[in-house]
Amino acid sequence: MDNRKKFLTKLSQDNPTRLEQAIALLWYYNVKQEYEERSVSDLVSDLEEDSFGRPNITKLRVGLKKTKLTVSGSRPDTFRINAGRFSELSKKYGPLINFVETEVTSSVLPIESFQGKRIYLGRMVNQINGSYDYGFYDACAVMIRRLMESLIIEVFFNQNRASEIKLNNVIISLDKLINKIITDQQIHLGRNTPKGMNLIKDLGDTAAHDRTYITKKEDIDDNKNSIRKTINELLVLSGILK
Repeated sequence: MDNRKKFLTKLSQDNPTRLEQAIALLWYYNVKQEYEERSVSDLVSDLEEDSFGRPNITKLRVGLKKTKLTVSGSRPDTFRINAGRFSELSKKYGPLINFVETEVTSSVLPIESFQGKRIYLGRMVNQINGSYDYGFYDACAVMIRRLMESLIIEVFFNQNRASEIKLNNVIISLDKLINKIITDQQIHLGRNTPKGMNLIKDLGDTAAHDRTYITKKEDIDDNKNSIRKTINELLVLSGILK
């Protein structure tokens, strides 16, 4: 994939406005999985660093607040791409870096539950369903595990309790996250959710670490109901699905 300066150089052929440059950068960072959100001052510095001049920071901030293509980030003066407009921007900017959004079904998890939510979560679900659709069941199992881990973390972030799941400023391992959320008195899980979380972890661990076992279609199929219920509950608890 092209680097940032090459991307901006290709973008400049269409004479974009400063606002369009900033929006394109936010999209680019998301696709590259470098940043989910970026501050206005960082965007200004990024453009200046790559020799595209220095935008007026006040005008850029106003533009990013007004446009429907971006939303406010989790930190002050930061912005991220509006998840509901990600596909639209991918069609516009994707050709500049040969990025194509793959069409997938809701074979494992319902795509609609993630549409318009966090972009990174939606892309995980695309990988989960896409891996299943193409028969890559080990990859599917590992990504389900990763999605669950991300959602458990989101639950604590949603409650402003991120410090409780960190050790030396690093988020604790999945087995400890599961134990923490199961035993937490402030979080009320469904009766079968702890079992579902441990099932997902075991499925993903086997796919990632077992030397000889290859995950089969039925390993996913036999547990789809539990997977969907567990993921849905974590989506609700995290405040992402209302």
